Amino acid sequence: MPICKRDFGNNPPKSNDTFHDNEEVFFCEVTKEIFREYEDYFRHVMMINSTVWQCEATGRENLTYAEALKSERKYRRKMEQFKDSLRPVVMLVIEEAKQSSIGSLHSILSKFLRRRFFLNEEISIYNKSSDAYKVIEIIPPKGTPPENGVYDDTEEIQYRVKRIKQPHTETVVPFKSVRRQQFELTSENLHMFIRNNVSRIEGILRPNPESYKTYIIDRKIIFSSIFIGKMPYFTPAKIKKPNEENNKKQASISNYLIKDEKNKKSILDEQARIERERMEIIEAKAKLLKEEKERERLEKRAKLMEKIEEECTELLVKTDDLERKDQRLLPKFTPITTIIPNKLLGDAFMLREFMHTFSGILSGAEVFRGNLNFMEMSRAFTAREVAGPLSDILLVLIGTIFDLQKEEEEDCAVEYIIQHQKTLNNQEPLVSMSEASRTHIYSKRHFSFKINELPLDSLTVSEVLRLHILSSGAFVKERAEKWRIAYRNGYSNSEDPGLILRLRFPHILRALNMYTVYHLPFADIMRVINCLMSQILTYSSTINLIEERMEQMAKARSELRMLSIKENKRQTKVQLDKRELIVKHNQQFLEQNDKNENQRKELEEKLNKKIAELLAQSEREHRKHEQEVEELNTALFNFLVYLGMDRAYRKYYVLESMPGIFVEHNPDCMDTCLSNPPVNNINPLISSNYPRNRKDLRAYLLKIYTDDEKKNLQIQKGALQSKLKAPVSQENKENSQNGLLNGLSNGYDKMNESNGVEQLENESPVEVNGEEVKPPTQYELYMCTGDPHNCIVHDARNADRVRWTYLYEEDDIQVLIDTLNPLGEREFQLREQLKVLRTLILNHVKKCPVDVLSVDSKQMVKTKNIMGLETHRKYGKANFGYSESFSLNEVMYGKLVENILQFESEIYTGDLGRLKVKDMIKWRSDVENNSYDPQGKLQWGPTEQRLGTGGNGGEAENDSRTDEESENEADLKEGGKFANKPYMDPGRRLGNTMEIDSEDSDDEEISLHDSETLRTCVKNLASALLQVEQAIERRFIKEPFGAPIRELKDKILLERKIKAGADALKQWEVSLMESTSYSQVYLHLNILHDSILWVRSTNKSYCQVCRRGSDPEKMLLCDECNGGTHMFCMKPKMKTVPEGDWYCARCVKRLGLQNEDDKKKDKKKRKSTFVVDEEACSDMSSDFLNSKENVKTKEKQLNGDKRTKKRLPTNEIEEIIEEEDENEIDEKDEDEEVEDVQEYDLDDSISTGEVDESRNKTVEDTSSEEDDNVCIICSYDGGDLFCNQCKDVFHLECANLKRPPRYNFLCPKCKNKESRKRKVVNDNNSTDEDSEESDEEPLIKRSRQSRGSLQNSLPNGNNNQEKSSGRRSHRRTGDNLPLNSSALYELLEGIMKHEFAWPFLRPVSQSEVPDYYKIIKNPMDFAKVKSKLNMGKYQINEEVMNDIQLIFNNCDQYNVKGNEIYQAGFDLEKYVIERCRELHLPFKSSDMNE
Repeated sequence: MPICKRDFGNNPPKSNDTFHDNEEVFFCEVTKEIFREYEDYFRHVMMINSTVWQCEATGRENLTYAEALKSERKYRRKMEQFKDSLRPVVMLVIEEAKQSSIGSLHSILSKFLRRRFFLNEEISIYNKSSDAYKVIEIIPPKGTPPENGVYDDTEEIQYRVKRIKQPHTETVVPFKSVRRQQFELTSENLHMFIRNNVSRIEGILRPNPESYKTYIIDRKIIFSSIFIGKMPYFTPAKIKKPNEENNKKQASISNYLIKDEKNKKSILDEQARIERERMEIIEAKAKLLKEEKERERLEKRAKLMEKIEEECTELLVKTDDLERKDQRLLPKFTPITTIIPNKLLGDAFMLREFMHTFSGILSGAEVFRGNLNFMEMSRAFTAREVAGPLSDILLVLIGTIFDLQKEEEEDCAVEYIIQHQKTLNNQEPLVSMSEASRTHIYSKRHFSFKINELPLDSLTVSEVLRLHILSSGAFVKERAEKWRIAYRNGYSNSEDPGLILRLRFPHILRALNMYTVYHLPFADIMRVINCLMSQILTYSSTINLIEERMEQMAKARSELRMLSIKENKRQTKVQLDKRELIVKHNQQFLEQNDKNENQRKELEEKLNKKIAELLAQSEREHRKHEQEVEELNTALFNFLVYLGMDRAYRKYYVLESMPGIFVEHNPDCMDTCLSNPPVNNINPLISSNYPRNRKDLRAYLLKIYTDDEKKNLQIQKGALQSKLKAPVSQENKENSQNGLLNGLSNGYDKMNESNGVEQLENESPVEVNGEEVKPPTQYELYMCTGDPHNCIVHDARNADRVRWTYLYEEDDIQVLIDTLNPLGEREFQLREQLKVLRTLILNHVKKCPVDVLSVDSKQMVKTKNIMGLETHRKYGKANFGYSESFSLNEVMYGKLVENILQFESEIYTGDLGRLKVKDMIKWRSDVENNSYDPQGKLQWGPTEQRLGTGGNGGEAENDSRTDEESENEADLKEGGKFANKPYMDPGRRLGNTMEIDSEDSDDEEISLHDSETLRTCVKNLASALLQVEQAIERRFIKEPFGAPIRELKDKILLERKIKAGADALKQWEVSLMESTSYSQVYLHLNILHDSILWVRSTNKSYCQVCRRGSDPEKMLLCDECNGGTHMFCMKPKMKTVPEGDWYCARCVKRLGLQNEDDKKKDKKKRKSTFVVDEEACSDMSSDFLNSKENVKTKEKQLNGDKRTKKRLPTNEIEEIIEEEDENEIDEKDEDEEVEDVQEYDLDDSISTGEVDESRNKTVEDTSSEEDDNVCIICSYDGGDLFCNQCKDVFHLECANLKRPPRYNFLCPKCKNKESRKRKVVNDNNSTDEDSEESDEEPLIKRSRQSRGSLQNSLPNGNNNQEKSSGRRSHRRTGDNLPLNSSALYELLEGIMKHEFAWPFLRPVSQSEVPDYYKIIKNPMDFAKVKSKLNMGKYQINEEVMNDIQLIFNNCDQYNVKGNEIYQAGFDLEKYVIERCRELHLPFKSSDMNE
């Protein structure tokens, strides 16, 4: 527009003038205006043509109106072409340059813009098409960045651009290849833009406020958001001050005009007129000034009201804590320093709280006597031990998971399926879920148990844990999956925490394949524990418990609200009743106005008495209300309480297991740094008790600001009357004018309350007690600083961040409540929780264990010693008595060797088998000394693999058939359905670790590398265990590796069971020899140990008739089942020990066996019929047949049928014998297993004389037949069985044997010569002659008790064991009832689960009760009773009952009646009396229940 803004005429046309269509008007062509009167039109045209105009855009002068308007339009079109993306840059440079002339600004900007391109700017590229590109990234030159942060050498900068029409096409181009369109940046449009968007302030060109707001503030642009580095520095222009000499006023011209006295009168008149005009002007100015002041006052009032409205909004509306400007300084908390590493502290607290909260569903949690104490938890995560508190924690957690799985299987059958690899497309977690299903099949294949049925202890938990995690998240059938969704809150297999652990941290499972869980870094151990806890929380039992507690909490909160409403109504009613009484009193007072003063006083006294009674009743009801509220708050406070978060996202907890308020500053922040964080600014005029209603608050703030303004006016008047002693700094002046206030009310507003000093929180230092104190910064206020590298809120690596702190003192809690911002969204909730639970929290934190939460470096060793002393009684032998210098591998190896040798000793001394080695003592010594020698070749598995050949084979990657698909093939394959399948470890397909924590191994000293030495040691011990397993007679092995215990009448089904058990044992052998860790060998040992019929061990035999173990010298042991029977209990009684093998009545009845005495009485001998193939034997020589004539005659007599002189083929005889053996089997005993033939006798149909005669004839006929191994029975060559004494040769089928005997073989002749009667075992009748005869007889027929001589040489042997020359006799003695183990275990299990059993489950701690062992000389507890029962130290029921009675007698002796422990013992003994009556166990009560 033209620069002239005033009206063109005195009477411009009014906008509301109405023109008619037929009216004549005058039109101005230049300004496009119409006029009704010609005079107006003429005046308007003359004014336009006679005025000199200037172009507003270019500044050109001496133009006509039309020329100025044309010039302005032209240059405005050019200015519109100036690039919009460059305008914010120009604004920033103008603000930074501080120049005084437009020319210098134009020069600076022209140079600056031509050397740079900016983000989101549209550009073109040389040698490319005309397509437009957009800059999306500015790449700085390689090398170190400049020190000052300014990139001056812009030609080395590269730009990443993308084509606008094709957004996915990106490219990187150098500076030389980038250009702008020619019309986008020219000297003219740049100069024009600068001219139109700057204003001069104190001589400096600054951006117009409107333009700066449009291009910078509204767009939120800073230089770092559009270019790299910092803004270059520009030399500011110098400002010239105006010269004072040029300010002199020019003298009035009237002094020179008045020269004549004649004109004096006219001059006076003129002066009077001028004076009048001047006064009029003054009055007009005064009026304008008054109006201006009124307008300013109104504007000021409007601004004040606007400010008050904003403050009302800030004071009444909650916003995010980091956006508040009224934050106060929070108190400092005490950092937690314990012997537990800081990075594990939070998880350790959560573990302890978890075990405390869910103790009701945790299996075996009583091992921690109610809860895991702090010292046990500290030892678990600081000490490397095998059987320490860490193993107990893992056993409790994984045992709970297995119990929950079994509960789930009872409600819904869970069947695992394997998805085919092709359908998974190698997608995770589907592949891992399929591998998890294979892990379940692996357990059933090699262990014959489900994973949740595997034995658990501190030695096997590592392998069971590995299999459990690998099996987590397995595919299940649709029915089980729907059940889990319905009853486990939508649980899906892919959400299993174990599956997530497998995917994120597979290195843990790789380490567990060779090492134990105790070898892992403590951070990985904590990840495993967190995984187990998370799995427990997914089961329906836990969910039901949580939901029940949540319902209780919701009910308590609802009742709390109802109580609050009820109390408010009651208080309102009290006020109404009080007012009603006063109104009645006033009415009575008015009615009795004419009465005397005494009556009035009586009325007032009555009124006061009624009001007092009303208030007293109200006070009683109020106290009752407070009591009910406290009870409800206590119900809400009975478990973990999450209080809330403060402004810095620090979480506040109250743990029931650990008194105190614990504050966690988690490194995982929830958001990022603010781009423009607010500056803290607290108004000191506003008190903390301001009104919460907007109307009242508005009036309150208005009064405050009005009073403050008056006070400031008085101060200003006083300041004008006196001189300032010191000048006020410009900074303080600006701060006071702008009202800049910091946020340290907590730091300074209460600092000198006693002296009446109130400190204002200015940005300048504050004087407190004569000292300058700087106000806290944003950093100190725990507010965002806007710098990601120096922000205590968002910088996870900030050195001042403390992960865990705590507070417990009442003053600290009160200061925290006072300093929390009630208008912050997070701190408001935290503040309300602290206020509601304040009383309960104060009572709870009184017992805060400061001594264990604040341990400095000097006290660290002392605290560790205290930890060792407090846990020594329970975990003194956490490494089984090995020295602390032993490594975990050495402890595991030594304990495994000890267990294997003990296991072998129990097998040998119990007559369950014998190791097949030449030198037993050397074998045991080699195992102990880590120089294992098998003394032969080892074979195992269904394919008879040998040591050194390997059995892994190729992995069946595509074998995706399930058990159901392979079920039909079980009978077709020799060795079972897994016979031809290679061994595949379930952890073979683990991926790479997704998350690596560099801090995991900072404090670890154990290397988890692949050790060949460790593999060799594990292989040797696995081989030793394999030898022990193969030494056990198969008839002493039960399911799943042997015949079933229960009676099966279906013989075919029984044979299948026996065959399946043998196949399962072969798979057990395969996995044993593939073991890579000690824990895996331990697991195989425990499974084998549990599969042995220990009741048939000679060490545990008792009479089958009277059920007593007394009189062992008069007890016979069955040679089949090792069952014992007293000679005097038989009907009729047996007076002498029978000759040969003796079988008990059960074996005779069920297996069809026959004793030697019965055979002699039985005249009918067993006959064997063989069908001879004469055609196959027709080519035999007649001479050879004649040499067998005597034998033929005897055979005809025995068989009563014509037989050929030819021997039957071996395979046919074997088939016939097997068929006859199958027909002879009638019934199996409940405890009977598959029998491995150990002792063999020839058929009684062939007498000794006949054999001898036949042998003599054979020797006379030819002398070369001995060299050809001619059988003494059939005289055929090829004999493969030799008598140990006479060296005669026999065929297996001629001796009625299926396979060669394992021990020495005696023919019938040698048996008759060497046979002797069995003698009763007695210590006094052993002689040297008997021992000599025992040494001469074959090993297989030697008395089994003679093995006691070898046992005496073993480390675990009993040197006092009774020797016997005949029948085995090591028995328990006693005149009482035998041990009823099932009833005793049932009794103990019920006792230990009883609610009052907790004081008697473990030994009494001497540190807790120092004088206990001075009074009680024979302490006893139920753990010791159960341990002794497990170890077989009890022989009769009364021994167990005596120890249980001793527990209650000790309780009665030490405790006083009415004591908590005494009452618990009293109630528990009542339960024991009742249970013993039900179980028919003898129990004598103590004096407590006499």
